[in-house]
Amino acid sequence: MPVNPDVTGIDRSRASFLMRKAGFDALVLEQANNVYYATGILPAMTRLGFDGDSFAIIPRDQAAPIQFITPQFAYYFSSADVDMAPGVQAMLVTGPQGDNAADPFFFAHPAGEPLTAKEQNRQNETKAAAPYFQSTHNAVKSALEALKITSDNIGYDTMYARNVIERALPAAKARDAVDLVKHIRLIKTAREITLMKEASQANIAAALKTASSMRSLGSLRNIRNHFNAEVSRLGNRPGFLVINGSIDEAYDEDIVEGTTVLIDGVSSRAGYHGDYGRTVFVGEPSQRMVHKVKTIGLAWDELRPRLKPGMRFSEIRANGQAILRKMGSDIHVPFNPHTVGLAHTEQPIHGLDGALLDLQLQPGMIISVDCPLMENGSGGTAHLEDLVLITEDGSEPIHDVGNQIIIA
Repeated sequence: MPVNPDVTGIDRSRASFLMRKAGFDALVLEQANNVYYATGILPAMTRLGFDGDSFAIIPRDQAAPIQFITPQFAYYFSSADVDMAPGVQAMLVTGPQGDNAADPFFFAHPAGEPLTAKEQNRQNETKAAAPYFQSTHNAVKSALEALKITSDNIGYDTMYARNVIERALPAAKARDAVDLVKHIRLIKTAREITLMKEASQANIAAALKTASSMRSLGSLRNIRNHFNAEVSRLGNRPGFLVINGSIDEAYDEDIVEGTTVLIDGVSSRAGYHGDYGRTVFVGEPSQRMVHKVKTIGLAWDELRPRLKPGMRFSEIRANGQAILRKMGSDIHVPFNPHTVGLAHTEQPIHGLDGALLDLQLQPGMIISVDCPLMENGSGGTAHLEDLVLITEDGSEPIHDVGNQIIIA
C-alpha cells in the first residue's frame, strides 16, 4: 500500500501548542519521516540516497500553510502526480541563475508531441508552484520572512536543516527540535490509529502464516524471505524479522526440532508500523521452556489491563517485575515499553525542558511492551509483544492478542 500524499499525519493544534510551550516559532524539518508526517509527501530524492534537499516548514501559526521545499526536478517527477494535502504549499528550487529565481529547468516532453494527461498534469502543477527559487536557503528565507520570522526561535531536526536556517537567516536562533517533533508525533490521530490497525493486521497475518510453516522452511533465511513476501502480498512494506534472537539478515542457521523459537516481526503500511512478537514451539519442547513461556503470557495478561494514562514507563517495568515476583518466578523479562508509529521506536528522550524523560502514558499513544525471555539457552528463545492503544481511562490492544504460543 503506497503512501497517501493527499493527507498529512500532523495534528496542527497539538503541534502549535507544544511549539508555543517549548518556545519555537517555526520548525524546519529534513528527516524523511518528519517531512512525510508534516506534508503527506515522502521526499522523492531520499529514496535515491540524497539528503539535505527537501524540507518541511511548520509555522506555529495554524492559519499559515506548511511549506514543502524541494527541487523542481523531484517535484515534477513525483509529487506533482498527486494532489497536495490541504494546508501544504510547495516551494520549488530550480538552481542558481544569477540573482533571480530560475524558470523550470526540465520538462521531459519532446517538442511538437501532444501532451499525455500525466504530463499535462505534471506541467500544470509545477507551473502553479511558481515563483521558483534559485537556492534552498533562499526558499527557506522567503518562507520564514513571509511568516515575519527573522530572528526568533526556529527548530531543526538534522544538521542539514540547521545549516539551511543559519544560511538563510544568520540572526535566527536555531535550536534542536528532534525531541519536540517526537513529542508531537506521540499522540496519534484517528487516521493514524486506523493505519496502524491495518498495518498490524497484515503484519500479524504474515507472521502467523510464516510461523506455521517454520518447520518446513527449515532455516532463518528461508523464514525471513517468507515473512517479507507475505507482508508485501498483504500490502505492507517489510521491516525486519528477529528469529531465535538473530536480527542480522546475513546470519543463517537451521531450525532445530524440539526447541522454542522467538519471532519478532515488523512491517509498515503507509509508513506506520506493526510490531508483533510470539514464541513458536518446533516439535515437542522441554517442559522447562513451556513453563517459562506460559509464565510470560500470564504476566503480560495481568500487566496489560494496568496500562492507563498517567502511568510512567518506569512503572510499567516495575509492575511487570512485581507480577513475576508474585508468581514466584525468577525468569528475566524486561517488560520494556516503547512507542510505535512512523518508526518502530519513536518516543522522545528528553522533556520539553531538556531533562531526561520518564515518559508518561497519554490517551492516543500506541505502545509496545517488549516481553522477551532474556536468555538464549539450549531450550531456545521466547518472546511476547503486542501493540496497545492508550485510551481515556485505560488501554486496549489494536489487534488480537491470542496465539501467545504457536505450534509449528
